[in-house]
Amino acid sequence: MTAINTLLLINADPSQGIACHAYRYAKAFLESGYQSDKLNIFFYGEAAHTANILRWQTADRTNLTQLWSQLSLAYQLNLPVCVSTALTRGVTDNDNAGRHQLDSSNLASGFKLVGLGELAEQLSKADKVISF
Repeated sequence: MTAINTLLLINADPSQGIACHAYRYAKAFLESGYQSDKLNIFFYGEAAHTANILRWQTADRTNLTQLWSQLSLAYQLNLPVCVSTALTRGVTDNDNAGRHQLDSSNLASGFKLVGLGELAEQLSKADKVISF
């Protein structure tokens, strides 16, 4: 099955309902048999909170951090997060923790901090962009 190159540009904080829609869209896309290389995702702004492994959720709320990490593992899906917006929101990986003298990293499995050049590249390849 072929699909056009789709980019999900996620801006919503994981506590917002629209953030769950982004996850469900990605999951349905992949479960429909489309190749994971036809789906690109980019977390920007408030969505950087999604990459925080220390984000705790009550039992009655969806843990999007955990769900995205599981989806990434299951489909070999890249989960790039804008490094500037992540650091501003207290989300960091080992490299940036060392570079900025932070105590430790808290980047969830499957997520990767990247520059905006990654977003520009994804936009140039995308046939369709969906923003959440």
